[in-house]
Amino acid sequence: PRMSCGKVDLGCRACGLSGSRTRVVRGAGDCRSPIVFIGEAPGADEDERGEPFVGRAGKVLTDGIERAGAHRGDVYITNLVKCRPPGNRRPKKEEIEACADNLASELLEIRPTVVVALGLSVAKGLFGMDGKMADIAGRWRDAEAHGLRFKLMVTYHPAGVIYDRGALPRFREDVRAALSEAGLV
Repeated sequence: PRMSCGKVDLGCRACGLSGSRTRVVRGAGDCRSPIVFIGEAPGADEDERGEPFVGRAGKVLTDGIERAGAHRGDVYITNLVKCRPPGNRRPKKEEIEACADNLASELLEIRPTVVVALGLSVAKGLFGMDGKMADIAGRWRDAEAHGLRFKLMVTYHPAGVIYDRGALPRFREDVRAALSEAGLV
């Protein structure tokens, strides 16, 4: 069974995304997991089902986790923002800020030792990192968010890997390394 961690406001109206969503998409997975994967925002499939990473990008993420020798249910998967941006655009800075308490609540309950930032939006929106993905993917960093310290791995967003198959080996290696660091493989 998929569990959601933290207190996420299912009736949230903190930003304009609430006007176009079908539902708030909470994170899902093991609330005791040592690892959290953070994407940028729900897409159409996630908005419809109310669960993160269940569409095409979700299949890529699940495949990466399973190829490494772990199970999706062993990890926790969430997003920076809990509502789908119109047309699957990137979330705006003010939307990320409006949703920060929801993500903080999840992280503070889980207390992960490893966080995987899926894509540049997460690397920039949560950790203030700039640069090209090719330059920042696959490197460990000591990071802090919401008073928690953890190892951070930035890698390609699974949706990006669908369109840039050349990034798939790097993505799979980063997921394997993160799961290994978390002690799951």
